[in-house]
Amino acid sequence: MGRRLFVELVALVGLVGLSVSPSAATSGSGSGLPPKVKPAIAPRGGKANPNRIYIRVSADGGKRFGAAHVVADLVGGVNYPSQVDCVVTVDPVTGAVYVSFLAYGVHGVKTDVAVASSTDHGTMFSAVKVNGPTCTNCDHPWTIAYGNDVYTAYASGKNHFLARSSDSGLTWTESDVLDADAVAFPEGAVMDAAHNPYFAWGDCKTSSCGGNAAGTYRVSKTLAGTSSTTFTQVATAPAGPKCPYAPRCGFAYFGIQDDIGIDAAGNLYLVWQDGQDHAKAGSPPIAQLSSSTDGGTTWTYVSRADDKTASGCAGAACYALFPRVEGGAANQVVVMWMDDRNGSPLDHENGWNVWLRTSTTGGATWSGPGDRVSQYDPTRKESQPNGFLFPYGDYQGIDLRPAPTLAAVMIWGEGDNYQGGPTNPGHVIFRAVAI
Repeated sequence: MGRRLFVELVALVGLVGLSVSPSAATSGSGSGLPPKVKPAIAPRGGKANPNRIYIRVSADGGKRFGAAHVVADLVGGVNYPSQVDCVVTVDPVTGAVYVSFLAYGVHGVKTDVAVASSTDHGTMFSAVKVNGPTCTNCDHPWTIAYGNDVYTAYASGKNHFLARSSDSGLTWTESDVLDADAVAFPEGAVMDAAHNPYFAWGDCKTSSCGGNAAGTYRVSKTLAGTSSTTFTQVATAPAGPKCPYAPRCGFAYFGIQDDIGIDAAGNLYLVWQDGQDHAKAGSPPIAQLSSSTDGGTTWTYVSRADDKTASGCAGAACYALFPRVEGGAANQVVVMWMDDRNGSPLDHENGWNVWLRTSTTGGATWSGPGDRVSQYDPTRKESQPNGFLFPYGDYQGIDLRPAPTLAAVMIWGEGDNYQGGPTNPGHVIFRAVAI
């Protein structure tokens, strides 16, 4: 496509206490970088349905976003009462925009996976249900596309599912590609030069996702144009610490998290959350980086990715959470994460910020300390001089925009507390930073 867009998603239900799920889409053209953080909230008021996924689109590199509008009221003609957990991706060949999300409320608490597609840069969408008869209580969908092939990973308990479309999202075939551990979560996706999709999975070994060896990080590889999928285990990790708003926080909210990236040479990167004490549940989280140079067959630990103790973080007790990774030129890798090193007091209810770090050696060394990306905005209640009050989202997004200046484009959520609500609304933030 001659023009590529930044696309932003907001799940309004996420802003009142469920999972807000933004994801940055393709790199884009357009001139200049936005100098400050840009809040981008879906519309409020009596006419806005708080149980729908909304999208905002920018055609100028993120300097301005159009008005938010509903992605899809109906899924295959069915009016699901609620929608959550949205991810957006753009097909680099056709320019089609795909939005995957969970839809529920028709069959009690059971959840379906929907994928909406747009061929007009996100103006109009048509959504269909993609899970088949096997997955009846699905979770955490993640989507990637190339040409007519669209792949969506999701899970139900230990079952790792892949739904595939070979006709640009019109019809789908579901496959149960792995049964392992107790609770599976796809967390990110990339595609190699042969158009084989890879998904990052952060899986829990028990139904509580607790214990000193709670999580397993896996990467799946699917052969292009098929559902043939293999898995490789990359790492393990202890359970994360309790969310300060427990039990009202989501399942394992500060727990197992990972993401996958790929550079121009085909090197794969997995960033994954660990504990400072690798063998102790609840240990303050850190972000680790592993890589593969053989198409995901074998993986090697590279280095620690975050630098949360570079300033503040008394006693190394702050939390580095929700890491994301993106690859650029050969051996170029960028990571983002949230941490609360600036918390005062360090109670994990203030001092949160988004940080960015870069490497040109595949993560073996880093170009310097992390850069604080999030900024104080006095117009937003949750934003304070030392950071925002609470992290919204086990979903963040990062991508690299090559022109006119190489930049990391990022999207994340900032909240007042976990529950949110009309008097404590959170916001979805976009920013581009030259690197």
